[in-house]
Amino acid sequence: MKRTYEIHPRPDNLGGGWKLTLLEDGEEAGGGVFPLPEDDAQSGMAWWNSMTEERRAHWLMMAASAMPAAARQAYLLSEAYNDALDQGESWAAPDL
Repeated sequence: MKRTYEIHPRPDNLGGGWKLTLLEDGEEAGGGVFPLPEDDAQSGMAWWNSMTEERRAHWLMMAASAMPAAARQAYLLSEAYNDALDQGESWAAPDL
């Protein structure tokens, strides 16, 4: 039995983030959604202030923006993707 997975973006009107589809021998066998978490200005500001200038520059580049709020969104999108990826990798890993 071959286990694989796919990760696709979710529309913003459904919460954005990512949709994980788990496949077993090419057939859908489960999955999940990884929307962007609700965020507030205070959390975003604390996140921004906790980073080095290098990390700030990285997230601004990832957002293709000069706005810290856009950098925060890029970070949250990346975190949601990494969560989906971890679950997909766990699914696809052979049982040891």
